[in-house]
Amino acid sequence: MYNVFKLPIICFLITSSVFAQKDSKEHFELKAGNSIMKISPKGGRIISYKIGKKEILTQASEHENFGSTLWTAPQSDWGWPPFSVLDDQDYQVEDNGSLLKMISKLDLKSGFQVVKTWKVVGNQEVKIEYQIRNISDKPQSVGAWVVSRVPCGGLAFFPDGGDEKVPESNLKTDFRKEGINWVAIDKKPIEDHQKLFSTAKEGWLAYLIDGLLFIKQFPDTKPENYSPQQGEVEIYINKEKSYAELENHGPYQLLQPGGSLTYLENWFLIQVPPTIKVEYGSKELCDLVRAKITEK
Repeated sequence: MYNVFKLPIICFLITSSVFAQKDSKEHFELKAGNSIMKISPKGGRIISYKIGKKEILTQASEHENFGSTLWTAPQSDWGWPPFSVLDDQDYQVEDNGSLLKMISKLDLKSGFQVVKTWKVVGNQEVKIEYQIRNISDKPQSVGAWVVSRVPCGGLAFFPDGGDEKVPESNLKTDFRKEGINWVAIDKKPIEDHQKLFSTAKEGWLAYLIDGLLFIKQFPDTKPENYSPQQGEVEIYINKEKSYAELENHGPYQLLQPGGSLTYLENWFLIQVPPTIKVEYGSKELCDLVRAKITEK
């Protein structure tokens, strides 16, 4: 994958009515309404998010880049691959039945540590908190970058943030209507990997596939606060079309030694009602997203 970085994070899971449960495969499970999320201690990675048998995240059996994780931005600070301590090594897990907390080891190579937290809220919302800590003895600038891999064959859409300068994209939006960018991601292999860099607003990115609507909500980041050579929303497609990435960035910040930043997401996974039009420019789809992220 291109233009992605890994980030130290601390995670906690709190729910008033839903408890984290450890299954026989050493994963932790959250239930939010009729959706189920699984998190692995290896990298503190979300490895499954589904309703019934319909899975929204790419699985390890499909590609070595799978599930959803946090990287540190910009990618120019580390190139490829991501820092292993933060990306795929074991995180410390603290589980008291109502609280799940995953903490990475101290990564001396990057100078960061990551902590992650999950909390089930209401009927179908999962709140996720990422924390990046500067464990080095010098100031470091960093941004939070969340990378969620999904199967190809769907429709991504998000509010456009205007024509501020972002890196050149070789993946283009297919359609723009009433301020919403629409990107269709088919399953036909292409000659090379493609990446879209974009401004954004309203703080959400959605993906529709097989009747499921996956919504990521996050704080809006202003263009002047983007990490170097990154956008606020990015979409990556590998050339084999074995997966696509839905990516969102937080502000680029200077952390003093011992300092930290926090980045928040809300995730939703819902079945699209049959009365809603599933097509480019669908106002009903956008209304559904906006209603869900403002629902109390």
